[in-house]
Amino acid sequence: MHIDLPEQDLPVYIIQVRGHVEPHWEAELHLRITYHGAGEGEISSLTGQLPDQAALLGVLNWLAMWGYEILSFTVAPPPGAAGGALPEDPSTNPQG
Repeated sequence: MHIDLPEQDLPVYIIQVRGHVEPHWEAELHLRITYHGAGEGEISSLTGQLPDQAALLGVLNWLAMWGYEILSFTVAPPPGAAGGALPEDPSTNPQG
């Protein structure tokens, strides 16, 4: 049995990869893409909510299939949940 959860109940995923993920993939992957850096040091951040783990695995497999190096993967509680703000960028956390 499949249960559809309202968006406010879905966690927020942040996946950072080395390289430039073209913006037209936002619609296909159902994630917002933002960019940091330029050239060989460019990092693409894919952020958003996915309906289930199968969708998440689909995105991760797609990134691997196209040769993107996954630098970080973060899961935040749903936006409506207690503590449901987007997580801090791990690269800015001095404790590790």
